[in-house]
Amino acid sequence: AQGLQSGQEVFIMAEMGDNSGGDKQVFLSIDETPIYFREDWNTGIGGGLWSTGLAIAKYFEHHYSDVSDNLNRLAEMKRKRGENDGISAIELGSGNGFLSVCLLALAQTTSLSLKNVVVTDMNDHLTLMEKTIHTNPHVWDELIVTKEGSSSTYHGSPSNRKERPASSVTVAEYKWGVDDFNQKYDFIFGSDLAYRDYLHDPLISSLLQLSHQHTICLIGVTMSDTRPVFFDKLTEAGFLYQRLADHYLEGHFRGGTFGIFVIMRR
Repeated sequence: AQGLQSGQEVFIMAEMGDNSGGDKQVFLSIDETPIYFREDWNTGIGGGLWSTGLAIAKYFEHHYSDVSDNLNRLAEMKRKRGENDGISAIELGSGNGFLSVCLLALAQTTSLSLKNVVVTDMNDHLTLMEKTIHTNPHVWDELIVTKEGSSSTYHGSPSNRKERPASSVTVAEYKWGVDDFNQKYDFIFGSDLAYRDYLHDPLISSLLQLSHQHTICLIGVTMSDTRPVFFDKLTEAGFLYQRLADHYLEGHFRGGTFGIFVIMRR
């Protein structure tokens, strides 16, 4: 959601549930864990659900076991090094919080040891991100919202807990290439992050800052607006990348301009 200019037309207009406490509609479910979501275009362009974000959500929905298994292998590596705190994750350019809720739901329905998720974007999107997460208290244990120099803490009500650590969620502003959380994350994810050339350098700077040698990054892009130079710069910065095969995508995302890329350090 950082820096998006008007004029792009790749978005989803969907019927969403109401975050204000009335009847809620299930937007999608991961296994049997429902996810409630509401667009809010008044927040800005990041308040809507863009197609690449939906493609990643559908990947989580249909391949939740694969995602969980890959991240649990990373958690096992950490345990062998004496780090027994589960997987830490951060979403970049979230806009609305939807993909982070999908990841939390995935952890609820699998044995994924997901300890904390940090949901980030610019300050003007934090309120919508907070609302989306508040609407899904069944997928998190604790929510910390940090904005305007103060923080608030809330408690969720997860209903499908496996034997795993409690999941903490933090909503915070993060400016790519500028802010420093002084932490390395195991899983970095986001969609529609590299659609303008001027975003490439700060995004790659953030990937370098936030990742360790074994971090898995999952980035969704629209190939029509993410130029090859972005991938050249990834390689120059010491990253390897691979596009997920089309059969991992839902049918109408196959063979088109959408791509989900796994990115890791060399």
